[in-house]
Amino acid sequence: MKLLILSMLWMTFGNSETMMKNISSMEQTVLIKGKIKVGEENFPVVYYDNPTSRSLVAQMPFTVTLEDYAGIEKIFYPPQSLNKDDAPEGAEPQIGDLMYYAPWGDVAIFYKNFRFASGLIPLGKVEHLEILMSAVKANAFRATFETE
Repeated sequence: MKLLILSMLWMTFGNSETMMKNISSMEQTVLIKGKIKVGEENFPVVYYDNPTSRSLVAQMPFTVTLEDYAGIEKIFYPPQSLNKDDAPEGAEPQIGDLMYYAPWGDVAIFYKNFRFASGLIPLGKVEHLEILMSAVKANAFRATFETE
């Protein structure tokens, strides 16, 4: 079935390197489990197996301030810029997605769905995001990112 869908996409859009990169980015495998610690509460995160996620995980643990951006995401700047090797052209974030916005160098946790945006690189998924968002009342908050 997967081969049939890929074949149909290839016939429709041609053998585009960008298309193939975006298709392959849809099939994310989990690299490692981690957590976001806010106060005394821990919120689980799964990080995808890609160069960008690996470069974020390699910097853990770190504590940052997350700030609201555009009423759809909480953003922070990692201690060091992340690796963008083999990154897709962009992504369409869904609720709970953890993404790197390469043009600005920030990491975002999306708490609302958003349209496709060039430069977004999937990093992972925050599990139970609704609990995290209800625990955080302020527009900005401190959090520690750790591996398990």
